[in-house]
Amino acid sequence: MKYILILLFTALTIIGCNTSKQPVKKVDKFAFDTSTVKTSPSTEPNKSVLLEYKLEKGKDYKYRLTTITKSTQTLIADTTLVQDVTQILIYLANLRPVDVDKNGVMEIQFTFSNIKLEADANGNHFFYESGVTKDSSEILKYADYEAMINNPFTIRVNKKGEMLELFRADRMLTKLLDLQGYSDSLTAAEKSELKTNLIEGVLKPLVFQIFRKLPTHKVAKDSTWEFTQPASRFMVYVMQNTNTYKFNALVKIGDDEIAHLTDGMKTKISGKNTFTEKGVIYKFNKPKTNANGEIFFNLTKGCVQKAKRYTKLSLFFTMDAKTQTFTQKGSKDAVIENTYLVELL
Repeated sequence: MKYILILLFTALTIIGCNTSKQPVKKVDKFAFDTSTVKTSPSTEPNKSVLLEYKLEKGKDYKYRLTTITKSTQTLIADTTLVQDVTQILIYLANLRPVDVDKNGVMEIQFTFSNIKLEADANGNHFFYESGVTKDSSEILKYADYEAMINNPFTIRVNKKGEMLELFRADRMLTKLLDLQGYSDSLTAAEKSELKTNLIEGVLKPLVFQIFRKLPTHKVAKDSTWEFTQPASRFMVYVMQNTNTYKFNALVKIGDDEIAHLTDGMKTKISGKNTFTEKGVIYKFNKPKTNANGEIFFNLTKGCVQKAKRYTKLSLFFTMDAKTQTFTQKGSKDAVIENTYLVELL
């Protein structure tokens, strides 16, 4: 009997040890999901709803922002040069509302906790991950991303997704200049210009992925609406983009009520197709654009649950250089595709 008890105790000990040493499955925080959201039908599918952002003061909202870029460019001159680039850029962001006023205007502290970049260009591989990339030369190469990590800025946005203000980006710029060694060599005007470029060219486009402009009126299944964007110059053309939206269905994720929307874009392009610079005549074909996507807006939480957007830009132009000594002709053909993913974690 004693022998049996010893064997039983030994067996239990072994089982217990094996159980305690089971490997813990590591979750990849950068593992994005391109699939659509699994939903269930709403009990009131035809109900009219008001789309509004209503983030709670003091609560953390974590997002993963992923951009997948595929670009092919062919340059033909004396020789033919083809460049193929594939890039995946991922930001992990934490949003914490620090104030919400009586009109629903939210002041939100926006922090990038992690960034990862992987790219391949004609067989050359590029990699950066915050906290993992340590080599000083690599840090300098990716200083733009390194400067963004844990340097929060603040936005003010209303309940319709309109950004009213973006400020406190100074620490991010200071870190960037420190990494690049330019802190003491730039004038105040140059620093101001860099700050504007940082805000307008980097931070605002990332924020706009989470805060999409919403209609002021109630919407329901099959409702449509659109927002016209300010005209912008692209090469020799003026482009006028209009974002279009449709309310597909009212659904549920768990107990949360979700508005499933689709979006697209109409583009009006105007302007002359020729341009001359330093004796070189450029002749452009009108760019071809395409954009479509879907948004799952969480009505219960008052924020975007998940969104996916695809854009494609195709362009082509020729170059004709004539001087007293030589004539040279060439052309460039480019196709750039982007997939943008927004995921509430």
